[in-house]
Amino acid sequence: MEDVFEALANLRKAGETAALAIVIRTEGSAPRRAGAKMVILKDGKTIGSLGGGDLENKIIEEAIAAMQHGKPRITTSTLDLEKGKLDMMCGGTVEVYIEPLLPSEKLVIFGAGHITRALAPMMKRMGFQVSVVDDSRDLLKKEYFPDIDDVCIDDMGAYADRLSSDLRTYIVLLSRGYSRDKAVLSQLLVKEFKYIGMIGSQRKMGAMLMELKKKGIPEKSFSTLKSPVGLDIGAETPEEIAISIAGEIIAVKKGKLVISQ
Repeated sequence: MEDVFEALANLRKAGETAALAIVIRTEGSAPRRAGAKMVILKDGKTIGSLGGGDLENKIIEEAIAAMQHGKPRITTSTLDLEKGKLDMMCGGTVEVYIEPLLPSEKLVIFGAGHITRALAPMMKRMGFQVSVVDDSRDLLKKEYFPDIDDVCIDDMGAYADRLSSDLRTYIVLLSRGYSRDKAVLSQLLVKEFKYIGMIGSQRKMGAMLMELKKKGIPEKSFSTLKSPVGLDIGAETPEEIAISIAGEIIAVKKGKLVISQ
């Protein structure tokens, strides 16, 4: 049987969502003592055991809810059919702490210019899994992005088409032209992401939205799109603009900023 800690390490390495349940207190008769652990996968499968039966089923349900909400929780169960709701007759009480283990947030940057060179390592240091995409081999030289998780030379629209909806993924468009941004947005806006930011003026934003609406993309799809990208801090240099973008992403992540058109 796979060890709980080994399973956690493998899940973390693979970027999978899971939850760790730990018995933190018991009273009376209980199937497991304090310290017992179980890993719950997002599909409800488990590694390890907290004693089986209705107790374990309840913990699995609570763990799935914790993964969905991204917050830890403590649940207390009475193992007595007459006193509690669980079909068990141990007679004791079990308190379990559940910690959701979520993969790192992802940041995908389209365009590998000067702002990206400042932004990508900054977001990597803040714990994001960072990908940089551009169709120019010259802009994606290894020395520009030495520690970035994924540096991809590809057509930007094609790469955007392959991305799957993911509410833990943030996207920033810093490409070299209007047509590239439009190709990327036409693919992204029919999916769901936590945040999409695009560099450019309000005029560019208005023209692009009009074109995309004509292509049949519904109004509600623009709800996570922010342009001009970044907080208004008077940024001018690539480094300052990168800081403004990073600040905006963190504000969205922490629930301090809601993007709406």
